[in-house]
Amino acid sequence: MRWVRARRAVVALAAVAVLYGIAAEVGRGRLPDRIWMGAHYVENIQLLPTWRSLAEEGTFLLESDILVDSIAVSTRRVSLGLVLGSLAGILLGLLTGSATRLEFLADPWLTFFRFTPALALLPLYVVWFGYGESSKVLLIATNVAVITLLGAHQGVRSVPKVYLDAAASLGAGSWLQFRKVVFPAAVPSIFTSVRVAAGLAWVTIVVAELIDAKMPSLGYLLTLAGAYPRVPTMLIGLATVGALVLAFDLLTLLLHAWGTRWMERAG
Repeated sequence: MRWVRARRAVVALAAVAVLYGIAAEVGRGRLPDRIWMGAHYVENIQLLPTWRSLAEEGTFLLESDILVDSIAVSTRRVSLGLVLGSLAGILLGLLTGSATRLEFLADPWLTFFRFTPALALLPLYVVWFGYGESSKVLLIATNVAVITLLGAHQGVRSVPKVYLDAAASLGAGSWLQFRKVVFPAAVPSIFTSVRVAAGLAWVTIVVAELIDAKMPSLGYLLTLAGAYPRVPTMLIGLATVGALVLAFDLLTLLLHAWGTRWMERAG
């Protein structure tokens, strides 16, 4: 089943690539190459770059190490933020799911951070943690923690009461029930939330890297490409982020399959 889904994803991506190539060739010479940007016109704009233009821009970004270094820096920040945020969120989610009083205390903060965009927290984190790596990583970790907290909390609360009653009737104490019943049953929900959080972390990195924005970083590369503007660089940057999101998603799915290998699966 997984291989069937993978093949379908590859076919879908290939179809999009072919359609884009056709659209770019049709639009070449027909789309405007002069656009109005605020107070002046910008000349020689490729609104829909051809695959040849993208290949030339990609070759330049690779040979100059701009893209490789940006991927390395941004991946390190996302990985740190994802690990820290997941650990904090999962632990808090397990606690709030197990203790009703903690849930009532945590709920207002969850609502606040859940619906507060990362861009709104940006100036506050700069004041609190400065312009270094800490503010970038912690901004990502905050958004990740909210998602994983909700996943762990929901996973604990969704454990059927009959399982707990059966464990208690066999003489299992609270800690043994948690280790043998509650936590294993919550694992699928936890992994699902980590998968969502991994995608959100890559969304947040573009905002986080506006803090003391400088190369190398994918966020600043996209910002710089939009300021000039350079559409081929924008598309390559977006495609790179998308590829990294898919890679993190695949890694999360593999960890999910390994962590829940004891579960019975259909197909």
